[in-house]
Amino acid sequence: MPSSPFIRVERLTKRYGAAAVVDGISFDVDRGELLTLLGPSGCGKTTTLRCVGGFIEPDAGRISIDGKDMTGVPPYRRHLGMVFQTYALFPHLSVSENVGFGLRVRGVAGSELSSRIARALDMVRLGGFGDRLPRQLSGGQQQRVALARALAYEPRVLLLDEPLSNLDARLRVEMRTEIRALQLQLGVTALYVTHDQEEALSISDRVMVVNHGRIEQLSAPWELYNRPRTRFVAGFVGTANILPARLEPVAGSLTLHVADRFFLALPSPEGLAPGDVWLVVRPEAIVLGPADAPDGASGELVAVTMLGAQFRAAVRFGGEHLVQVDIAHGGTALAARVGDLVSLRFDAGRIVMLPREPT
Repeated sequence: MPSSPFIRVERLTKRYGAAAVVDGISFDVDRGELLTLLGPSGCGKTTTLRCVGGFIEPDAGRISIDGKDMTGVPPYRRHLGMVFQTYALFPHLSVSENVGFGLRVRGVAGSELSSRIARALDMVRLGGFGDRLPRQLSGGQQQRVALARALAYEPRVLLLDEPLSNLDARLRVEMRTEIRALQLQLGVTALYVTHDQEEALSISDRVMVVNHGRIEQLSAPWELYNRPRTRFVAGFVGTANILPARLEPVAGSLTLHVADRFFLALPSPEGLAPGDVWLVVRPEAIVLGPADAPDGASGELVAVTMLGAQFRAAVRFGGEHLVQVDIAHGGTALAARVGDLVSLRFDAGRIVMLPREPT
């Protein structure tokens, strides 16, 4: 018999005036899972997180943790650890005093207090920093202190609200790896809020994409990237080429006509009906070739950008459509030059088609 979810959110709604910031969303989080809430600014992800934490009272809906209804339960009784975007450290207190502050409020004292502070600092590799003040630490170290403070509670749920947004790019990558490793090591259930898609895909068991207070898609990272279910998800998560297309029946099968420029014969047309669609294809699922290559769409190479281990080529075809193509260079310069005519060949097995409303 499958176990019940550790966190259950049912029809959660929060309004500010007439606007529903969170609009009746429902989702579950399994014990020990890291679920990331991903979306643009103002989409409702932080409000959702704070409702789960008890910092904001929802207007409607129900939140349960470990089978217990959290309605009316204050944050300090939910047994949560919270990591804020701004670190929220007391500047006049030492690292150890910051980490132990919440424990003291909860009545922890003596050797148990010292032991839990030391253990939390060791977890985040700050064992020798207890006597320092926050101003003596780097941004990454301050964020580790904030994380240690949350872990010192020995929480059953860890809430992280944009915890890395104030760090530089290198530190963000380093810290997200550390957070994920700690979360797995401790087995703690975690809700993580970010607007950074790469961050979300790299650390999550599942990702929930939120837009205008509603869930667009809740999936494992691989599925979210490779099988987006809405045009918003396709455009928000990673780089995607989204082109108008039309499915037409031809000799008992379906053919995909793309932007009135070329067509693809579909190997598996089951479940697809004729009509207008959006074609979604990732840059790495397109092959750039010479202009006379068969089974390709011809276009003009208008830009090439170096992205470390790969080139990103921009090809214009049909006068208005710009397609991004990623090319692993293997240490060799790209043969084509800006202004050349080239061909595009789409991997039919890696395209996604989404419904398109008639104009």
